[in-house]
Amino acid sequence: MVRICYINHGRFPTEKAHGFQIAQVCDALVELGHEVTLLNPIFQNSVTVSAQENYGLRHPVRMQPLRHFDAFRSPVIPGFLGFIVSMMSYSNAVQAYLRSSRFDALYLRSPLLLQAALRSGMPVIIELHALPRFMRARFVRHCNRCVKIVCLTTPMRDELVSWGVNLEKVTVEADGVDLRRFGNLPDSAEAKSQWAIPADRSVIGYVGSLVTREILEKGVRELIHAAAILKKRDRPIFLWVVGGPDRLVKDYRNIALSLGLTEHDFQFAGFKSAHFVPAAIAACDVCVYPAPKTGHPYFLRDTSPLKLFEYLAAARPVVCADLPPVRDVVDEKSVRFFRSGDASDLAEAID
Repeated sequence: MVRICYINHGRFPTEKAHGFQIAQVCDALVELGHEVTLLNPIFQNSVTVSAQENYGLRHPVRMQPLRHFDAFRSPVIPGFLGFIVSMMSYSNAVQAYLRSSRFDALYLRSPLLLQAALRSGMPVIIELHALPRFMRARFVRHCNRCVKIVCLTTPMRDELVSWGVNLEKVTVEADGVDLRRFGNLPDSAEAKSQWAIPADRSVIGYVGSLVTREILEKGVRELIHAAAILKKRDRPIFLWVVGGPDRLVKDYRNIALSLGLTEHDFQFAGFKSAHFVPAAIAACDVCVYPAPKTGHPYFLRDTSPLKLFEYLAAARPVVCADLPPVRDVVDEKSVRFFRSGDASDLAEAID
């Protein structure tokens, strides 16, 4: 048994996909026989149910909230500055906790907490979901002091090594899903009935967060345009979008209506907890992993989308944006690709 401290950096539980990924990693580590303590900040949180309930954890994970200054609650500290102040305070709390605790390994996924973890003198493993834009030389030095660096994609690994990180310390491991969650899915008719979706039309589905990194849209706008194109071709389709945040749900509904889709042609279900995801995917005839036309490194280097793996685990036909990091895990044998940001090509792929 290895005593592992997983150092989380954000709200937990959360409606965002990374919270589910953290929960699943901790759950899997316990299942492998290890003892896991999950450190969490105490940021203001709209999710009120327990992590056990929200994520359906099978095994006991010790949750350790750490007291720190939450600048998000302050009326005088603005947005991004509030994040920096909060993380500095939380980093100090992490260091104080680690001075009085001993673990066989520290595991984290935020470079912002890497220095605090290294100062403990305990072995550190970092799982990278993005690469920092600033203080690159310092980050490389910190990475080379870790015992292992996990990159989600090959393009991320290649760039990290080009910066000077020791290749022998780096491994590529994509996100993934627990197949047991998809082992007893309702059939298509039952799932459509459960969600009050028309049974006489082909359901085009998107199940996942609508944005990443707070503001970066994931391509649902293009999917709506593709659905409108298919309707003009008299294809009997129904657009089924499950995910938040609510502010974008309202915007997307208005876009759909402006393009000629009616309330009978789509449903935006908003955020649903991970428990409901398999049944939501089971209602789809085609699942879509879209992406906008962009040069953002999230799409070109970093993305390892949980929703894509969930679609595949549910054995749904998948239409997928053709992105370099996605090519790590799928090819034309398993998905139908389309050009990112091209609604017409997306409509053709769905058709």
